[in-house]
Amino acid sequence: MSASLLTRLISFVLALGFAGIFLPVHADELGSPAWVISDTDLRSGPGIRYPVVASAAKGDAVVVSRCSDRWCRIAGSDDWLSIDQLSFGQTARGPYSGPKFETRRGGPGQVCFFDGLNYSGNSVCQPSGGVARDLLLLGWDNKIASVSIDGDVSVNLCRDRNFASYCVLVDQSTPKLDRLLLNAASSWQVW
Repeated sequence: MSASLLTRLISFVLALGFAGIFLPVHADELGSPAWVISDTDLRSGPGIRYPVVASAAKGDAVVVSRCSDRWCRIAGSDDWLSIDQLSFGQTARGPYSGPKFETRRGGPGQVCFFDGLNYSGNSVCQPSGGVARDLLLLGWDNKIASVSIDGDVSVNLCRDRNFASYCVLVDQSTPKLDRLLLNAASSWQVW
């Protein structure tokens, strides 16, 4: 190949790149960060009837793009993993791991949710027994920034509706929710 042809080819490729014609090889897909909690198989669809296409090791970090019933699709691929093999917490822990503490339940008292940090902004309060499976219906989806606890109550606050994915039992006033729930909670159950 002659030097002038090579120069023109390089110029053409650079021009295409600057014009934005080339897309990135791997575009990040939006989703929820998660951990694989035990060695498991990835499948080509949402269920055990689909063939195994890959495997995942305990502790692998993944991004879940969506879940369907009990199966979740891994972002950036067509692979599916059972939701029972995922932890949506800050570390790769199973659902029954960690210390157990005595938690106040049953009232009297109330839990108040605030859309601002340090118990500021708009608020809504719930007594023991208050349940919201989908905060979108109440206008509070992805809005809670802080929680105050008054009395012998606590709240199970979850990232997704119907108490799915990452949940935290809040049993003391919290001026700023952790990063996975801050302005990201979609369901609650007050005890």
